[in-house]
Amino acid sequence: MKNTNLNSESNARPNKGSAPLSNKESKPLTTHHDQSRFSIRYFDFVSALLMLLLTSPLFIYAYLKSALTQPGAFETVYIHGLGKQCSGLQSSDIQHSGLQCSNLKQSGLQCIALKQFSYSGWFKKLPVLLSLLRGELSILGTVQTFALPKATEKPCSRQTHTSANSLAKKGYQIKPGLTSIEQMNAATGLHFEAAPISLAKAHRSLVRYLLALLRLVIVYIVTRIAFKKPSRNTAKISVFGITFDNWSMKQLLDEVLLQCQHRSQPMQQYAFINADCLNISTKDEPYRQCLKQTKHIFADGIGVRLACLSKQKALQDNLNGTDMFPRLCQLAANNNLSIFMLGGGEGVAQSAAVNMQKQYPALKIAGCHHGFFDSDSNSEENQDVITIINQSNADILLVAMGAPKQELWLEANKQQLTCSIGIGVGGLFDFYAKRIKRAPFWLRQMGFEWCYRLLQEPKRMWKRYIIGNQSFLYRVWCENRQLDKLQLNSPSSTVKKNHSLTKLQLQTELNKAALKNQKAPQFDARQANLSRAIFNLNRHIARSCKRLLDIMISACLLVLLSPCLLFVAALIRCESKGAALFSQPRAGLNNHPFTMWKFRSMYQDAELRLAALNHSNEMDGGVIFKMKKDPRITFVGRLIRKTSIDELPQLWNVLKGDMSLVGPRPALVTEVKQYKLHHRNRLMIKPGITCIWQVSGRSTIPFEQQVELDIDYIYQQSFTADLLLLLKTIPAVIFARGAY
Repeated sequence: MKNTNLNSESNARPNKGSAPLSNKESKPLTTHHDQSRFSIRYFDFVSALLMLLLTSPLFIYAYLKSALTQPGAFETVYIHGLGKQCSGLQSSDIQHSGLQCSNLKQSGLQCIALKQFSYSGWFKKLPVLLSLLRGELSILGTVQTFALPKATEKPCSRQTHTSANSLAKKGYQIKPGLTSIEQMNAATGLHFEAAPISLAKAHRSLVRYLLALLRLVIVYIVTRIAFKKPSRNTAKISVFGITFDNWSMKQLLDEVLLQCQHRSQPMQQYAFINADCLNISTKDEPYRQCLKQTKHIFADGIGVRLACLSKQKALQDNLNGTDMFPRLCQLAANNNLSIFMLGGGEGVAQSAAVNMQKQYPALKIAGCHHGFFDSDSNSEENQDVITIINQSNADILLVAMGAPKQELWLEANKQQLTCSIGIGVGGLFDFYAKRIKRAPFWLRQMGFEWCYRLLQEPKRMWKRYIIGNQSFLYRVWCENRQLDKLQLNSPSSTVKKNHSLTKLQLQTELNKAALKNQKAPQFDARQANLSRAIFNLNRHIARSCKRLLDIMISACLLVLLSPCLLFVAALIRCESKGAALFSQPRAGLNNHPFTMWKFRSMYQDAELRLAALNHSNEMDGGVIFKMKKDPRITFVGRLIRKTSIDELPQLWNVLKGDMSLVGPRPALVTEVKQYKLHHRNRLMIKPGITCIWQVSGRSTIPFEQQVELDIDYIYQQSFTADLLLLLKTIPAVIFARGAY
């Protein structure tokens, strides 16, 4: 049996850097970066403007609350960036932010003054949109670091910004961002990856920039919005009774170095466990017991991360052999440690070792061996492999046989192995031997590496990912549900945290809890008053937002449509005598009358001719008069009624506050006199220009159904519902459904 030691072989040196670009070659590159910078800046500007418009009601609310409850409405925070020299700050700003002028002058750092509201609340940081609008910030940029220079300040606060500006040599510097690649990497456990490189790539073009933002949105939805805020200080997390060490990549490498330096015996076993491994552990009891006896277990993959988030516990880093291997090789090269690589097909481990020694020339590979041998602990071939490993004097043993075989082999033979650490690494060698291509980093950032593996080997991986992932999430849901029942029904249970129970134990605990008498709930007056106050505050905020929306939209439309309004008024005057505008008393909020304005669409004697036409009313119920071919309507009036242009002057009523954009249509005073008690519920809120039945058929809907739809809106109204109804009104007006 052959042991391959690669240290004696000559290793190819890394290629030297290419020659610098000539001036002729650098000019198109500079032009391209200038175009990218302009397009990204334009996108940030438009986005900031839209966000300011959409959040303007919240902005005004936060400003008023800060001005009324705090000494000043705004406070200033300074961060490192591409702004002015810190030494140029005004003394009042420096004192307010707690900075010392002497320190700032000595540091010479560039910084940005960010405004934020002085009160503590959800909308405290809305003013940063103004910095985005001015171009001081970018939506996606470097991490914001506070400008607090001291004599002992570490350079790391500026290092990220300097590294991220790898394009600075080409005339393009990246600003601090509202969000960053580091935040996305941290959300998916890739905090150890080089974020500045990804950020520099994202800023090469607008398309790359938008795709990076799309990845951020997907990651935030999956890891933050879909789950409650998790605890980030949990040292150990349990799933299916398997306990993980919640470590970072740095902690893992430090532990490896410590164990190798102490040459601990017997060999310490580490394992990386993903969703598929946990599925196997629920069916394979020897594998489950092996994992429980393993020294350290680390969570690998988005599936395990989501499982931990469902338990309101956040993992630090996504730890797996593939990401660890190059960092482990660098650690071994720097500290004179040796690695033995066991597993994979014939020659795969050797190819991976050669590739890594090209990257790290000082790396010691103690030996390599394929994984296709009789791994039974009593077999002669297995004993020969153990002898080869021990004779190599390797510090670290990497076993790539796949789960659960690699963990079971390490457990069965660790008493005979003299290595300090044995780690199961799955299909690691295939990736670094370049037999299998790994998923692009942008896919790994979103936690979708499994999709890439499925596309590579669908016949082998479909069961693991398509069926296995669903089974895993279902098992996690069942475990969480059972534990929630225990906590709800048996708060004094002796069940320890982070340890799941067998089905028999869970059922026993549930039966005990069911036998206990439940105490009657007590009324908490303080909590009730707090809930009432929150409800009233939310109601006032909703009303204020609705009113601000009415003012903004009605004012803008009146200005923009003023030429159209004048033209329609001229047409009306040309066809028939009389005023172009028609006023009529209508019933408003709580049946208070107000004067509603419309374009006149009928002849002047229309009211006098109404009595003679009452017998031709086509609206059921008799309260509202509607007639398709009403002889009182003029030719121009028929056109403007069909297109709802006759309602546009009511924007003035909205601006005044008599009406709202969305609400039940204002009824005639004479119609209200015929209302039943149930019908009068329509008068509980301000009347509006459009509502549910206006976008659902208009005049074709019977009066009783109109009332029911209006009452439904009253009890279900919200800011989102108003925006949706306004959008639905546009096609309803264009296609003139039920208008006459």
